[in-house]
Amino acid sequence: MIKALVILSTLAVFILGGCGVKKEEANQTQAREEQKAPKEMNTKDLPQVTAFQDEATREYMVSTKEVELGYYLLESKNKRFRMIFPDKGKVILSRSSYISENEESIGFNSYDEDNNILFDGKVTYYKGHSFVQDIEVMLEINSGKNDYTGEYHNEENNNNIYLASKKYTFDNIDRKYNFTYGYFGIVKFEEEEDEGIEFSFSYSCKDDDKACNLEEGETKNSAKKIIESISFLSNGKE
Repeated sequence: MIKALVILSTLAVFILGGCGVKKEEANQTQAREEQKAPKEMNTKDLPQVTAFQDEATREYMVSTKEVELGYYLLESKNKRFRMIFPDKGKVILSRSSYISENEESIGFNSYDEDNNILFDGKVTYYKGHSFVQDIEVMLEINSGKNDYTGEYHNEENNNNIYLASKKYTFDNIDRKYNFTYGYFGIVKFEEEEDEGIEFSFSYSCKDDDKACNLEEGETKNSAKKIIESISFLSNGKE
């Protein structure tokens, strides 16, 4: 009887121990999967949204964790900055370029089909260029690119942001929705005087045959959300 109890106790320990090992192995496997970059993962295991299902865009995505509703985290290829990115966003390779660790552009767009609103954006990172050290020069260049002659609103959060906006109306286009809201400016890294980002965003109604409620207030809030999320990286760390 005692011998039988000893055998049963040994088997119980073995079984429970085996379960513990399997659970630990499963946890380790899950941890390894979570550490993988999205570009290294199987597409079926990724969020079923454009930012991850589009091959080119997936290269820029940091993780599959949603930062906030409808947004994930994007990192530049030169690993100099991060920002939130819409889940419907798609990087446009023809408008993107990785010149060096000190200069990179990312062009992208995102279509909100429910509201018929097309969001188009481009951010360009600069470091070590003489014009980046002079804010007035950067703003003058930015104004020229956006056909703008007004002032910029300056605000400070983690960075120094200069933001301007303009409504573009295209009278020569035979369209029901012939206007676009544009937001543009620069983001300066407070800790490095020769490091900054130039941005240009626009919002427009995509299809004339669909309802479109394009509101200036909402588009401005959307643009500011992305601009204010920009974080510069130093030696690969935030």
